[in-house]
Amino acid sequence: MKKLLAIIAVVASLSGCTTLSPNAFLLSADQLARRNIETRKFSNIEEATLLSAAANVLQDMGFNLDNSEVKLGLITASKERDAINPRQIVSSLFVAALLGGNANFDKEQKFVVSLVIKPQQTSGVEQKNTEAKSYLVRVTFQRIVRKSDGDSYAETLKDQEYYSGFFEKLSKSVFIEGQKL
Repeated sequence: MKKLLAIIAVVASLSGCTTLSPNAFLLSADQLARRNIETRKFSNIEEATLLSAAANVLQDMGFNLDNSEVKLGLITASKERDAINPRQIVSSLFVAALLGGNANFDKEQKFVVSLVIKPQQTSGVEQKNTEAKSYLVRVTFQRIVRKSDGDSYAETLKDQEYYSGFFEKLSKSVFIEGQKL
């Protein structure tokens, strides 16, 4: 027990008070641009309808829904795909033969998507004038790649067309859900 208290005392004394820069939580221009690609506004729709439309789009894209928390407006989904690229294998074998060692190439990949829906903040006057709410939908796509030697790496997909395509499908799905077709 004395050792535990001593460790806590040392950690507490080392952590001390620190100050943050006033700009510590400001986003860079790149981060803001990325957020704009990942986010869209949807108006005149109920949150449950928007969540249902988003889940349908993800399933149509081949994703399996992993988690869904309606109260928080959150959906996570994933899909596994083969990551083998013949060019990468050939170049890996060539380098391994030249330098010795084993060939190492991408083998499997798992795509993971996180989608969050949150109400758009509006002023009191705007909220009184409109009965239906507006929501911001933010989606991020990542992939986790497992290599032939057992190592892995993760990356966030940054292709703007991927996000644009998702939001185009979501807009169509929202329209269909809204029309009860």
